Amino acid sequence: FITGLGATHVVDYAKETITSFCLEGGKEIKNDSKFDVIYDAASYSGAGEDYRDSAVELLKLPTEATQHGQYVGINGSPGFWMRGLTIGLPKNQHLVIGKPNTEDLDHLTKLFDDGWEGKDGNNEKLKVEIQEILPLTEENMTKGFDLVKSRRVRGKIVFDLQ
Repeated sequence: FITGLGATHVVDYAKETITSFCLEGGKEIKNDSKFDVIYDAASYSGAGEDYRDSAVELLKLPTEATQHGQYVGINGSPGFWMRGLTIGLPKNQHLVIGKPNTEDLDHLTKLFDDGWEGKDGNNEKLKVEIQEILPLTEENMTKGFDLVKSRRVRGKIVFDLQ
């Protein structure tokens, strides 16, 4: 499933951590095995997870040829948010804070409808995986949120308002 979305490697977090995956049986993670960007959508997503510290350790260190790896979180601890909104975060750590506006939403709509030119010149389209479409009822709301909280959803859970 994940490789079909473009992933080159998949880590089954039920069997190993991302750190053990990157160690490749050794005692130290080589810089070329580290990441340019880690997009963390799991930390503080409802079950008390916090992967930020281990993720930051897996970011590439700066060299003459490359910049420091970047950590991007969509959630974070209250302290991380407070720091981000007051004194600021370390240079290579970021929180996603959106300010939606008509121009950006129109651009996203165009990308979704028309696609874009890929590296090979072919037209690329956004793929949206939907696991389940549920009629909007109290029972289905509970079912849908239970599915999301299970962390086993393969795609989006959609509530039909009809």
